Amino acid sequence: MLNWRERGRMIFSAATCVAMLLSLSACGQDGDSPTPKPTGTSSSTPLSEPGTASVFLPSDGITLSQNTPLNKWTKLEKAIVDALVDQGLDNNDVSTVSSKSLDDQADAITKHLEERTERNARRQSDNGKGSTGNTPHETMIIAPVSSPDDVTRQYGDYVSQTLSRETTGNESPSTSPASPSANAANDDASQNNGVTRLVSALEQARKDGVSVILVANGIEGYKPDAFVRLSTLSSIARTQATLLASKLDLSQTTSENPKHVEIMLPANDDDAMTKEVFASIWEVLGPYYRSGVVVSPSGLLDSHSDANSWNRVTFKATDAHAVGTELSNRLGLDGKDGLPAIDGVLAMNDFVASGVVSTLSSAGYQGSAADINPQITIGGIMDNIVGNKDLKKHQVPDPRKSSASVSGEATDADGDSATDAWPIITGYGAYLSNITDVVDGAQWSTGLEDRNGYAKSIAETAVLLNAGKTLTAKDVDGTATINGDTVPLIEKTPISVSANNLKKALIDPGYIKPADAGL
Repeated sequence: MLNWRERGRMIFSAATCVAMLLSLSACGQDGDSPTPKPTGTSSSTPLSEPGTASVFLPSDGITLSQNTPLNKWTKLEKAIVDALVDQGLDNNDVSTVSSKSLDDQADAITKHLEERTERNARRQSDNGKGSTGNTPHETMIIAPVSSPDDVTRQYGDYVSQTLSRETTGNESPSTSPASPSANAANDDASQNNGVTRLVSALEQARKDGVSVILVANGIEGYKPDAFVRLSTLSSIARTQATLLASKLDLSQTTSENPKHVEIMLPANDDDAMTKEVFASIWEVLGPYYRSGVVVSPSGLLDSHSDANSWNRVTFKATDAHAVGTELSNRLGLDGKDGLPAIDGVLAMNDFVASGVVSTLSSAGYQGSAADINPQITIGGIMDNIVGNKDLKKHQVPDPRKSSASVSGEATDADGDSATDAWPIITGYGAYLSNITDVVDGAQWSTGLEDRNGYAKSIAETAVLLNAGKTLTAKDVDGTATINGDTVPLIEKTPISVSANNLKKALIDPGYIKPADAGL
């Protein structure tokens, strides 16, 4: 007899195969097909001279394990180049450079500008003395190199932050040069020098008539022609908390029959960052804990907890064993006293989620995320979130205080509450190693950036800038205030993925292959 995961895999495989056959059939039919409407920032007037583009991105970050997220710089670079070619640029008119440090990036930009000046001088000479020639306009697309810690790398390369030219550490450490404090100060000084050199190079680009699209990492005191904002750790946390609250239908839950939710928060090197991430989770889930609608299976959080309780649920996610040990110790999964009820685990990223899945499976939890409120889908939740647009302003419904019955509670064969029922587990990063867990329902959700959507909008914006257009909010996705200035903004809604939308979200756009999902 097939178990729940085998049945789920067979259903998912059959649906995928049918969709592929229908797609192939449609491709073989004669007749007109509707022309897709242009979307994004492209101009209604064709541009005869799309100009040139240069792409400066960081080298791919190193992760703790061989299981890496889909959000990698090399993949974004390829997507941007392909999108620029689609916009009419020739491959020879697009240059790319990957850098490991801010200093390397500043050097690469300076060298590129010098070579560009030399090419333009030769072009003018070839066209006759005194002639300006036919100098193509250029847009520079740059994601400044940052230095994320090991935990931040678990989310992938696309995590936005702001680079500062001010040292955050001790500029004149009294400790020995080999001490951690001295090393941290030296690292800060090196980065600050790199930021200063990079800004100088970008200012020279502006003097040379080159437009600049800044990606992911803002720079204190620098205003680009357009800014591409990617997810922050806080926005990732807030999204997962919202997904979890919606899937568990917490707004319809009562304190008489609460849900059991555990927050597994991997600690960043910077406590201030970890505190900020927890605050984003608490904005969404805090009201439910305070009212008793949600309880912590470990007891680490309760109705008296607040945004300052972040250090109670943080841990060092150094490896998969550390994740499993942390969860086992919290829940007492030694088998002596039975399994505690658990309805949801906010795991933050796929690295942690994988450890949670393995630990709960070994402990004896059974079932699938598909068993919990199947009528509530990730697509429906995201539609509601996108309708609100700004996750920071997404209103959390007041928890119910009545004793009305709650739908979606896991039960055993006798209809009793099942303490060994499989919980909702959220993650982020779309690790290939986790995709089969998502298909099986062991991990309910993962997430990633809309890489193709970003690449398309970046390319369209570059062509508009090369045409000399002054960008407005209508040309892009809006505006943002950066260093006190209003800057055109490119920003896409992150893609949230579960078993019911995995084909549409990951396979159809080409992010993964069917085989990656075990199909």
